[in-house]
Amino acid sequence: MEKDIFQRKDDHIKISINENINSRNTTWLECVRIVHNSLPEINLKDIDISMEFLGKLIKAPIIIGSLTGGTKLGSEINKKLAEAAEKFQIPLMVGSQRIQLEYPDISKNFASIRKSAPSIPIIANLGISQLIQMENFNPIDKIIHSIEADAIAIHLNPLQEIIQPEGETNFLNAKKKISQLNDYLKIPLIIKETGAGFSKNVSSNLINMDIKYLDVSGLGGTSFAAVEYSRAKKQNNHLKSIIGNTFLDWGIPTAASIIETRSVAKDSTIIIGSGGIRNGLEIVKSIAIGADISAIAQPFLKRAFNNSKEVESFIETLIFELKSSMFLIGCNKIKDLKKTEYVILPPLSIWLEKRVHKQR
Repeated sequence: MEKDIFQRKDDHIKISINENINSRNTTWLECVRIVHNSLPEINLKDIDISMEFLGKLIKAPIIIGSLTGGTKLGSEINKKLAEAAEKFQIPLMVGSQRIQLEYPDISKNFASIRKSAPSIPIIANLGISQLIQMENFNPIDKIIHSIEADAIAIHLNPLQEIIQPEGETNFLNAKKKISQLNDYLKIPLIIKETGAGFSKNVSSNLINMDIKYLDVSGLGGTSFAAVEYSRAKKQNNHLKSIIGNTFLDWGIPTAASIIETRSVAKDSTIIIGSGGIRNGLEIVKSIAIGADISAIAQPFLKRAFNNSKEVESFIETLIFELKSSMFLIGCNKIKDLKKTEYVILPPLSIWLEKRVHKQR
C-alpha cells in the first residue's frame, strides 16, 4: 500500500487551512429568503433546538462534519473537535478511515475520539472506492468498532477521484455494494456526497435501496476539486491540473440539492444539509427547504487547528444565530421550521423551474 497516504491526509488539512479552496460558486442558500414575523409570540429563552438523531438526544441540529483522521496532526484536531462536540452534545463525523484499512495500528488514533466524546453520536466514514474493493465487510466492522460508531457514512467522491493524482475511478458495482452493506449493518448507513451534491435521480435510487440517511454535501463550500487541483499543481501533474481547473465549478449547489432530495424523500428519510453552510441562519434555511439537520466542516477545521476555545466559541455563535433566526420566524422547536414561509429567488428559482429530469 502506498506510504504517501499519510502525506496526502496532511496535505488536505494544510491546503484547506492555508489556501482558498472554497468553491467559486455559492450554495444558493442566499436565494432562500425567510419571511419575517414581526409578532412571533414566543420567548427567545424558551426556544428548544434539541432533537433526536441516531437514537440519541442532541442539543442542536449541528453535526461537526467529516474532516480528517489517522495522522498525528489529524488526531490532534479530532481530539479538540470531539471534546467540543461532547461539551455541546452535538454529533461528530470523522474523516475517512481508509488509512485504518492499510495501517491497522492507526486504529488507536481513532479510538481516542470516543474516549473524548463518550455519549454523543459518532459517525464512522469510508470512501465508496474502498467499499467496492472489499471481498467481505470485516474491515467495516473493525473501523466501526474502533470508535464505537453509532452510524457509518460511505462518501461518494467521483469528482475528487478524477482530479486526485492517486485517484481511484472504478465505480462499477457501487450500488450493489451499498445495498449489500446496508443489509449487513446493525447500525444506520449514511450515504454522503463530498461537495458536488445529490441530484433527484441519485437520491431516488438510494432511497429505493432503503437508505434512510442522505448527506447532500452540495456545491458552495470546500471544493475538493480545488484541493486536488492544488496538489496536482505542486506535483507538476499537468493533466490533473488541467482537469482540476476545468471542473472547479462542477456540482449541484447545496440549496438545490436539498430541495431535489426532499422532493423524492420518504417520511423516514433523514436529510443532512451540508456543503458551504457557515452560520445559524443558513442552518435554519436548510431545514426550512427540506433538511432535517445540518453539517459544517471546514470552519471547524480552521478553528481546531488553532485552539479548542475557538471551536467552542463558534458552536456558541451557531446556536445563538440559530435561535435568533427561529425567534424572528416565530418557531419554538426545530420541527416547526418545516412550516416556515420563504421565497425562492434566482438563480435557484430558475433551476427549479427549468430543471430537466430524465430517468436513467
